[in-house]
Amino acid sequence: MKNLTIVFGLLFFLITSVSQAQEDIVHMLNGDEKKGKVTAVKSDAISFVYSGEDLEYELKKQNIHKIDFASGRTEVYNQVQNSSSPSNANANTAVTSTAAERKNKIAVLPFKIISNNASLTSEGMMEEVQNTTANSIRSNTSQVILQDPSETNAILYENNIGEAEASKMRPADIAQLLGVEFVVIGSANIDYTGSNTYGSSRTTYKDKQERDRDSRKSSGKENTYSSSSSTENYSTNINLKIFNDEGRSVYSVDRTGIGTNLNKYETTISYLIKRSPWGSKR
Repeated sequence: MKNLTIVFGLLFFLITSVSQAQEDIVHMLNGDEKKGKVTAVKSDAISFVYSGEDLEYELKKQNIHKIDFASGRTEVYNQVQNSSSPSNANANTAVTSTAAERKNKIAVLPFKIISNNASLTSEGMMEEVQNTTANSIRSNTSQVILQDPSETNAILYENNIGEAEASKMRPADIAQLLGVEFVVIGSANIDYTGSNTYGSSRTTYKDKQERDRDSRKSSGKENTYSSSSSTENYSTNINLKIFNDEGRSVYSVDRTGIGTNLNKYETTISYLIKRSPWGSKR
């Protein structure tokens, strides 16, 4: 009986070893290991099915350290960065671009919004000001290639980098991660300062005359119309900085917007971009 137990134990070990040997192991840059089957290798991603499952997933190559295939072959995509390095603010990030590939490319990060109005500090407002800045770069600069904000935000999302995480990273690391030579980092301070209400009224008269044989009588009707309107007032200040992929500041400005309308920040951003190193008013 004891011998049978040993035999079954050896058989279980052999079966398990063979099963594991038939798995591909994907080593991620964040330290995770994914075991299963690599079903396809694309230019920027791989298709992967977990062991015991049928659903196919897509894993970006920029997040993969290496793949140990069941055949025994190993394919390395990115080197793991030293976590003790002070420039490595996020363990999931990996630089896959070269200086030549980043040349003259520029990206705009979502703006940090500071406001006494909580509705203006939303992610949507951050991206709205980001898009306004990107559109101004398209219209008012030359010699730089703009990375579309949707691509910028996708890369940040894939690396779990939000506004809070980005503020703790070195600009050079962000630029290299995004694959650009220049990165625009900005903040908008938009405070609600109250509202003004304006009103007006107008009175009209309609006369009616009645005649008879003995006298002339007249009667009138008075109509009064009134209207009112109100405007919301805001104080806006834009801070804008541009760094290169070596971490050097190439442009840094701070300007208070003229006017009280909320959309005055657009005019302020346009003014600053036009006077950037590649701007039309430089």
